[in-house]
Amino acid sequence: VTSFKDVMTGLKTTLESNAALQAYAQAKWSKNIQIMIVFKPDTEVGLDELPLIMMTRPEVKKSSLIGGSREGEHIVRLYFLFREEDRLQAQEILIEMDEKIDDALTAPYPWDIGGALDIKPGDSLNNEGHFHPAYALVMDVSITHSRN
Repeated sequence: VTSFKDVMTGLKTTLESNAALQAYAQAKWSKNIQIMIVFKPDTEVGLDELPLIMMTRPEVKKSSLIGGSREGEHIVRLYFLFREEDRLQAQEILIEMDEKIDDALTAPYPWDIGGALDIKPGDSLNNEGHFHPAYALVMDVSITHSRN
């Protein structure tokens, strides 16, 4: 039996082990990006814990029952949080990290992320610097998964 919890764990591992993502973090902040699976996006974290990606699963669309398997579309929301003292660098970091997270989730293809059938990074938005020096990028990821 495959559970979506395996996909969440696989996503966490995929992001933690992505060389380009972690190399970027080492170059910018001299530490790796921590990945956390959480239930609530407002989990309190300190500025010293950044950079950080928190993952939630706010939505599931159960679409079909095929041959004893339940297939559904799951929305996983990634919250990338980082600290940047230089306001003029924040936008550049947000763009680069949006692209690096997208790349980490889609390459190499095909991947084995806990039994996911398809992964589609979707829309993203950011906090537009309202909480300087803490910045946030939020990305929805659509994942098709079959549970048998």
